[in-house]
Amino acid sequence: MKAVTHLRTCLSTTVTIWLLAVAPVQAQQAFPSDADVQAMLDETVQTGRTAGVVVGLLDADGSRRVLAAGDGGPGALPLDGESVFEIGSISKVFTAILLADMVTRGEVELDEPIAELLPADVYVPVRNDKTITLLLVTTHHSGLPRMPDNFSPADPTNPYADYSTQQMYDFISNHTLTRDPGASYEYSNYAMGLMGHALALRAGTTYEELVTDRIFVPVGMSHSAIELTPWMETHLAIGHDQWGEPTSNWDIPVLAGAGGIRSTVDDMLDFAAANLSTSDGILYVAMDSTHRPRLQISETASTAMNWGVSRRGERTITNHSGGTGGYRSFLGLDLDAGRGVVVLTNSGGDGLDDLGRHLLDPSVPLNSPAVGLAVARAWRSDGAEAATDLYRHLSESERDDWVFDEFQLNQVGYRLLGRGELEDAIAIFELNVEAYPDAANPYDSLGEGYQEAGRLEEARDSYARAVELVQADDPNLALFKGNLYRAEQLLNGTP
Repeated sequence: MKAVTHLRTCLSTTVTIWLLAVAPVQAQQAFPSDADVQAMLDETVQTGRTAGVVVGLLDADGSRRVLAAGDGGPGALPLDGESVFEIGSISKVFTAILLADMVTRGEVELDEPIAELLPADVYVPVRNDKTITLLLVTTHHSGLPRMPDNFSPADPTNPYADYSTQQMYDFISNHTLTRDPGASYEYSNYAMGLMGHALALRAGTTYEELVTDRIFVPVGMSHSAIELTPWMETHLAIGHDQWGEPTSNWDIPVLAGAGGIRSTVDDMLDFAAANLSTSDGILYVAMDSTHRPRLQISETASTAMNWGVSRRGERTITNHSGGTGGYRSFLGLDLDAGRGVVVLTNSGGDGLDDLGRHLLDPSVPLNSPAVGLAVARAWRSDGAEAATDLYRHLSESERDDWVFDEFQLNQVGYRLLGRGELEDAIAIFELNVEAYPDAANPYDSLGEGYQEAGRLEEARDSYARAVELVQADDPNLALFKGNLYRAEQLLNGTP
């Protein structure tokens, strides 16, 4: 059985909230040396966590450093501060700043219902006389779901490209709220995309023109946009899926305010510096207002206007991360210390948020790499035998340094099965059974591999072993039994 994974049509990720134990009070520490940062970046590439990564460090004195590791992808320029990435949900921070800017200019109000910014024929639901305000949207308390139920992309590799304005209107007009606006936190790509659209309507322009005129140009972000310019196309880092395979870019025209921006580390460092500025200009006042915690989520974490605000000891970090099908991003600010970190990668998956947090606060540990990604990287480079050899070597000599569980090889096997690499998939599934002989799921997955290859007796035996091992209260019991039944039917010649 496949491990459960999230459908990647949902923009990743949420506001990053540190729900960690409060650390002891620490003195302010400088960023690590270039050599130490480079070693961290090189390791993320070598362990398969990303194809490539660029990191930008902004210190309190305004000095900047940019370091990179890995590959920009087929035909791409070497990675550097000018490499272009999709920043995904960090776009929501820009939308929040647009809201704050328009509030500062007197064009909207934070407690204004979003319905007042939309066409008159668009109905916005109300529950118990509570309306969806702009502030509730930007703090993810709107009551609207993460994604609309009429989101059915024609091309899953570019899922937002064909979602239309009319579909966006149709969803909100026909949606019934299941809880009052303001009642609880739920991260919503849809709500933020709708708000970006609504703000642009109030300003009498498009979202891209609004964010360009109000943020990109004043801040000096000359290589940031939603639609790629010719320069940006030349400098684009090719996106990769979590297994290291090149993948499609995402176009997000209608819900752009939720995740449509592309940018560079150099531009994002300019953006970080603007957020850290003490200037009293309208834009800087607006930026500062978005940092203020608005709603408490836990004892040490709260949500601001699309920023997550987290406290560890005396250190408070304001941050957001994001991702699309082939990219992950992190932006973190230590407002008290005047420092910022940008991490952009050209790989999907879990991203390198931990690296960004660690650079801002060394007490935050780096995540252990997932052994499945390293195995997939070895398969891609040298084939199945090299992949299995690597797994055995790491299991025997470096197990404590990696994430090992029965789902690591399982995911690699299904990846290969989906590519039609049947024998290699079976080799990986067999290795998983060898590694976890008392777990039911590896046997069920191996059964699928055997069945796909027409090895029905072996499939039946593997399914049967899964049924023997599964616990009576395991929700997968019926599935495993069903797989066994179908294999027996095939062996008996029964359709």
